[in-house]
Amino acid sequence: MHDAWRNYANAPQEGAIVCPSNLIQEGKTHCLEIISSGGSFPVIVTRLEGAIYCYVNACPHQYLPLNYRSESIISSDGSRLLCSAHGAAFDSKTGNCLTGAFDKLDAIPVFEDQESNVCIG
Repeated sequence: MHDAWRNYANAPQEGAIVCPSNLIQEGKTHCLEIISSGGSFPVIVTRLEGAIYCYVNACPHQYLPLNYRSESIISSDGSRLLCSAHGAAFDSKTGNCLTGAFDKLDAIPVFEDQESNVCIG
């Protein structure tokens, strides 16, 4: 498993709540901040075909948030996350870069708990 997200100084602990599950609707993407003892941690959360995907909100090209210039960071079919700063496209389910030779987005494992929250796995 790719755990690069843990290398960020402000990375939240396992079990940290990302958001309520009902906030993440099918085909929608949300840019959120997880607040923990380490500070604020920017994430992108999306739900596709019922599964929830979460990534660090930092494009591996310049480490700017994907929503740096626009909140419209998902393709109309939901298959790609788009960097608003320079147009890189990433697969919504894997985080792999689909344009250029950039690294993939840093995936964060998440799960839905019994209280209907999305949590860091």
